[in-house]
Amino acid sequence: MSTKLQRARTADWDATAYQQFSRLRQRPVNELIDRVDIKNPRRIYDLGCGTGIATQVLAKRWPRAHLMGIDSSEQMLQEARGLPIKALWKQCDLQNWQPEQPADLLFAAAVLHFIDGHEQLLPRLLGYLNPGGCLAAHMPDWRDAVWYQLVLDTLNDGGSDGKPLGSPQVRERMATRTLLSLENYHRLLAPITRTLDIWETEQLQVVDGKSPIYDWIKVSALRAVMQGLKDDEQARFIYHFMMRVHAHYPREYDGRTLFPFKRIFIVATV
Repeated sequence: MSTKLQRARTADWDATAYQQFSRLRQRPVNELIDRVDIKNPRRIYDLGCGTGIATQVLAKRWPRAHLMGIDSSEQMLQEARGLPIKALWKQCDLQNWQPEQPADLLFAAAVLHFIDGHEQLLPRLLGYLNPGGCLAAHMPDWRDAVWYQLVLDTLNDGGSDGKPLGSPQVRERMATRTLLSLENYHRLLAPITRTLDIWETEQLQVVDGKSPIYDWIKVSALRAVMQGLKDDEQARFIYHFMMRVHAHYPREYDGRTLFPFKRIFIVATV
């Protein structure tokens, strides 16, 4: 297989790997949807629907709603299309997306943290809602996590003789914090919403596998790293990163690994 074809394939999301921790990925979806106070939404968009983990929950909660899943990955959508639920699916980059008709609920589970410019993004999404409509989002907040610092450290000194890996642009991009503080989300959204609920949780995820931390993040946060490194740099990064992860996240007596994970939740009604 040519290097060009290999890179084309790795640019897409790995639907099978993403499903590995589907039960844990659904927990914040359940927590978020429990705080959405809409009786009978007619039109729901699941933004960044992926393999349909959240879409299934939405379909069960509001079976009469017109439900559409939006995702940039055709591979993820292929997995979602096999679900036994009534939903439409559309491949689209969320940065360029706008609904054909206004929504009653925009549901965004673990996707908005990949998009820069929340000061513009969130007000724009609120503008797609009908009066009384709701934007409900949860976003992994891993910028201060130990494993994320290990990513930055490995990029800075994982090359030969302790040199950096990748371009300065890749390292700068990974060091940039996309998310705002809870206070700044409130200051941004309170003037343009009728009700606003913002909170943060930290879940102690107990995960199985030989390298569960790497398995979790390779399908999300590490995608940008892998896409920005050459083949030999990818191998060096994985080796040195895994050494650090295993040292900082040792396996417990039962063979499982403790993986603390923070998330920000927003429920905004216009």
